[in-house]
Amino acid sequence: MKVKQLSFLLLLLAVLFSACNQQEEPVQFKYNSGIFVVNEGPFGGTGTITWHDPATGATEQDIFGKANDGAVLGEFVQSLAFHDGKGYVCIGNGTKIVVVDAATFKYLATIEGLVKPRYILPYGDHFALVTQWGADGNSGTVAKVDLTTNKVLQTSSFIGKGPDKMFRFNDDVVLIPNSGGYSSDSTIAAFRLSTFSVDHYTVTGGKNPGVCALNNSDVFVLCKGIYGFPDPVAPGWLGLADNPAVGQSVPLLSDDLCSSPDQTILYFTGGNTVYQLKNNVLSPLIQQSTYGLACHPVTGQLICTDPKDYNSAGVATIYNPDGTLVESFATGISPGEVVVR
Repeated sequence: MKVKQLSFLLLLLAVLFSACNQQEEPVQFKYNSGIFVVNEGPFGGTGTITWHDPATGATEQDIFGKANDGAVLGEFVQSLAFHDGKGYVCIGNGTKIVVVDAATFKYLATIEGLVKPRYILPYGDHFALVTQWGADGNSGTVAKVDLTTNKVLQTSSFIGKGPDKMFRFNDDVVLIPNSGGYSSDSTIAAFRLSTFSVDHYTVTGGKNPGVCALNNSDVFVLCKGIYGFPDPVAPGWLGLADNPAVGQSVPLLSDDLCSSPDQTILYFTGGNTVYQLKNNVLSPLIQQSTYGLACHPVTGQLICTDPKDYNSAGVATIYNPDGTLVESFATGISPGEVVVR
């Protein structure tokens, strides 16, 4: 009897020990890493987010909808940022930012009270700046958001038409290129966090500056150029963000700019080509229609999005730094920003 009781107790302890070990193992979530493509979506419809794992080749469409029983984000999903275990999705044609769990994409909260938000830049312990175009697309301001309460604390005065993707210059200064909104602009605002106001402006050498990137410790800005109002044709422009005398014209309607992991090469889109600026020499690298562009911070591979006709599924393509093809995967409609996590 004692032998049977001992055997039973040993078996029970083994089961309990195994159960404890299983509970202690960390849960792995697929969205902790990978490539995220922000699909703006069609007019009158909703944007989505595509996730791709380069290690396995797995791709999932509309990960927010899948995680939230088919819920939609809204018209023109503009950008995505991760911070402190959360994801922040800016809805470009709306008044909100959707907050999700960064690992599962489950809905957590909504930041209301915004007007055409474009990009969010977390800073400090729990604050963030949000660029917004305003109801008319030209009344550009910056909002300060408390990320613990998800409330807008204050809104700046007008800083420019179409303030877009922010660049953290130092602890106190954020560079905000004014991309023109629904008209045009040529300025970059140096915005101070300490005073929550514009310190000064730089007038660029081109029309509609949209994004900044580092190259050999210098901050460069890409001006997208314009087609139509107010000029028949205004080419793109690439140059130093604080010195408009250092720059050059680039192909019309340049959409995106990024730097290599070591910040010695700049890549940007222009027409149906991805260009590189290396050792001050500008040359074509990849022949592809590209709307969104990103460089993997570890591998240096380039991720290019092709929106096709802007009304059906697009494609994202991954290239090695020398321009050789690695793989492609399907996206949603109008794939724009690419975020590598």
